[in-house]
Amino acid sequence: MARGANASSEAGSDSSSDEIDTTAPASAPARAAPTNHEDANPMKVLATTIAKEFLCPITQELPIKPVTAEDGKIYEEAAIREWFARNDGDQAISPSTNTPMGKKLLPAPQARNTIEALVNSGAIDDELATAWKQKLADETLVKEERAKAEDGNGNAMWRLGVWYGCGKKGLAKDDVQARAWYERSAAARHPKGMALFGCCLLKGIGGPEETSLGLVNVTEAAGLGSDFAACNLGELFFHGNFGLPKDPVRARFWLKKIADGECAHKHLNDAGLAGAAELLRELDEQANELEE
Repeated sequence: MARGANASSEAGSDSSSDEIDTTAPASAPARAAPTNHEDANPMKVLATTIAKEFLCPITQELPIKPVTAEDGKIYEEAAIREWFARNDGDQAISPSTNTPMGKKLLPAPQARNTIEALVNSGAIDDELATAWKQKLADETLVKEERAKAEDGNGNAMWRLGVWYGCGKKGLAKDDVQARAWYERSAAARHPKGMALFGCCLLKGIGGPEETSLGLVNVTEAAGLGSDFAACNLGELFFHGNFGLPKDPVRARFWLKKIADGECAHKHLNDAGLAGAAELLRELDEQANELEE
């Protein structure tokens, strides 16, 4: 299975394009040099200077969930936890001082209150404020989706899985958490969650490989209309992977559903769609060669 568990794109989801964008973000435009009026505004200069003292050394943005690490610096919690995850053992290397430090983190509510007051004052650098407000919106969205998920909404469970799997919406990338949410979504019989949980099982993402259960979930999700599952099932039959036979007829059956737009649950990204179309084209060429 060539595609990972997070190759699904929300742009084609049931709720149209209201979910995350998996394309690379555009480069930020160059900022114009400050005018003399801006330079002459001591309050704005002072407020921006204070705000920059709270910049996370990893993200270079104002943190939504500031924590104080053992090196004495304030970080965005998700960013420093992801940094720690890339370091083995009880000690990590400080992103700020490049020296060993422990992994204990302390909440920094005073820093959060100060940052919020500075942003709301309108006196700090517009770029810093805009980025912080976007992160605040992401935090609110995650809270809303988590509440829906805890209330049994399978689509919300799947969304949280994608966000953890991709490290989006302010959440640290965490394959274990992603798999756990996909599993809950699959238990709720949500096709997208079943598709992604099946992929995790087959590839051993966020936990052990379980081929039989993985194939069951992918097959059921494809039958329920997940284009992601249909693509992966078509690919498995195309190559003959995970114990399935190499079967061009079955491969074409599932890939054709994607090409014909028959899948009710569309969460396959552009790369996945292109890959499915390429496999289908190869199958057609093989069929034509046999006829000749």
